[in-house]
Amino acid sequence: MIRFNTLAQLRHEPEARGFQISYIWSSVAGLLVPGLVVLIGVIAMLLNSPNSQGLKDESVTLGTHLVIPMSEAFTDQEPLMQLTQLVGFALLTAAILAGCAWLYRRTADARANRIVKALHGRILKQSLRRAEVEGAAAQHVRADDIIGHQLPCVQTGLSQWYQAIPRSLLTLVGCVFLAILVNVWLALLAVISGVLLRRFFHKLHQQKDSELGHWEVPRSRQRMASLVGQAPLLARLQSQGIADQAYQQELESMFRRLDVEDRRQARIWPLVFLAVSTAIAVMILGLGVNLLGSENGLSVPAALVLGLALAGAASAAGQLQKLAGQLSESGEASDTIYRYLKRSDEVAPSEQRVGLAGLRENVEIRDVTLSDSNSQLILSHLSLDLYPEQLVALLGTEQVSTRALTELLMGFGLPSEGRVSIDGIPLRDIHPQALARNVMWIEPDGPIWDGTILENLSGNDSGISSSDVFDALREVNVYERIQRLPEGLNTIVSANDSMLGVETTYGIAVARALLHKPPILLALEPPPPAEHMAEDPCLNAFKKLVRQGTLVVLLPRRLPSLRAADRVVLLNGSRLAGEGNHGELLATSDLYRHLNYLLFNPYRHQKRQS
Repeated sequence: MIRFNTLAQLRHEPEARGFQISYIWSSVAGLLVPGLVVLIGVIAMLLNSPNSQGLKDESVTLGTHLVIPMSEAFTDQEPLMQLTQLVGFALLTAAILAGCAWLYRRTADARANRIVKALHGRILKQSLRRAEVEGAAAQHVRADDIIGHQLPCVQTGLSQWYQAIPRSLLTLVGCVFLAILVNVWLALLAVISGVLLRRFFHKLHQQKDSELGHWEVPRSRQRMASLVGQAPLLARLQSQGIADQAYQQELESMFRRLDVEDRRQARIWPLVFLAVSTAIAVMILGLGVNLLGSENGLSVPAALVLGLALAGAASAAGQLQKLAGQLSESGEASDTIYRYLKRSDEVAPSEQRVGLAGLRENVEIRDVTLSDSNSQLILSHLSLDLYPEQLVALLGTEQVSTRALTELLMGFGLPSEGRVSIDGIPLRDIHPQALARNVMWIEPDGPIWDGTILENLSGNDSGISSSDVFDALREVNVYERIQRLPEGLNTIVSANDSMLGVETTYGIAVARALLHKPPILLALEPPPPAEHMAEDPCLNAFKKLVRQGTLVVLLPRRLPSLRAADRVVLLNGSRLAGEGNHGELLATSDLYRHLNYLLFNPYRHQKRQS
């Protein structure tokens, strides 16, 4: 289920030396913990020496089998000097431990960041491929989920994995082994008690997270909220008592469930407390037998070492348990990312792609059916022919349908039925780069990309002169606004730049179309400006492009644009509801008249705002 190995192989290059060394830092940190516990035990033995004589024997025995040899040079020193050396060595060990922890934490985070950064790049490339099948809008939804939720979860899991392995594993094994050397029976008793307590708590916690709180109670509350909403309507039908009775029954049923759950949960913590108390009592009795009931029982320093070793083992086990929980969540996230990145024959582009030399004949949309991921129809058996030198307006009852139609012309989305072709060439056989050169999309936000305004207008076309840029900006009436900016055309802008208003960004996009003269132009208009304008310069620019041979497909939000269109394509939901110019559809279509009233009647909008 967990695909961390797959994710770690995203970059097919040898592991960086720093990442290999990180295992060394992690291993050293894991082994230093039981070593530090032994040092503390030796210090305690020194402080507990009879008559403060210090450590004079050749070895220090802590418990049953833990024997630490002492050098003759050390045992010949004064007790204070021995203590100073031991404390200094313990501080040095702690400093090394802290340094190793910092180094492996840094390398673990860097390694996780490197893998997730590579994933971000692959997701962008995959979205371009999948957009040809699923549509561009669907990629935004997927990217929001993957980048906003799944990738951070994977990054957390990877970072915790690289931090805990092998450090926590070595600490756990080392501390348990150390505790067994001190006293095998007490160590085994503590480990068995800890495991049993953990399983007992986990079982009680699973019962606490029953379906009652997650499903039954919320369902009852939703039902009661629905009854509250229906009660006024039922009162008009003289059936208020029915609603009262149903509401009271649902209320009683919910609180009966809650009462059962409360009684069950009330037993959880007392049971856990009794279990922990019993385990502690057993451990104290076992320790007491060793200390008081046997001549060779544990000394206080040995008991301290045993306790610290068990605490270290418990801490390491807790880290591994936390890692297991995080890996479960990160595993699901990595599966989601893996499925998205996995290439299939459906997503992979055709090997035989052709170019496109403008639009000479028509765009043919023949019997096209398109559905979303939930199998809801977006377009249903749609047939259209779009010709050069036409201004075509798309108007529909659902924005998703008109937007999906423009995305189809950009090569995004794979119809389940029918076909789309340009000059007789199926759209799927045209190379995406050829489509990008021949089909341009503009919207209220531009689009604007990071760079200067001049770079946004000219792109990579070196044949566009400064005078051409000035003329295009004047035609869409934004030249003066841009000249008032700090650096004029050399002003650096970015997407959603607050420096530019909607009219300016839209004007820059239309000016870009005037400069590049695309064979097919798709445009989403912004709402009309607040100030009164005798004529729309952007609409005049569209008309100029049409005269030059461009097919302009417009998603109108301004009534003059709708009136100026050579053809209006009317969609009712997913189906074609009519075609014709503005006057013809006003005369023949009730749906068209209704949409005009809803979308373009200024008096209605003024009344709603007031």
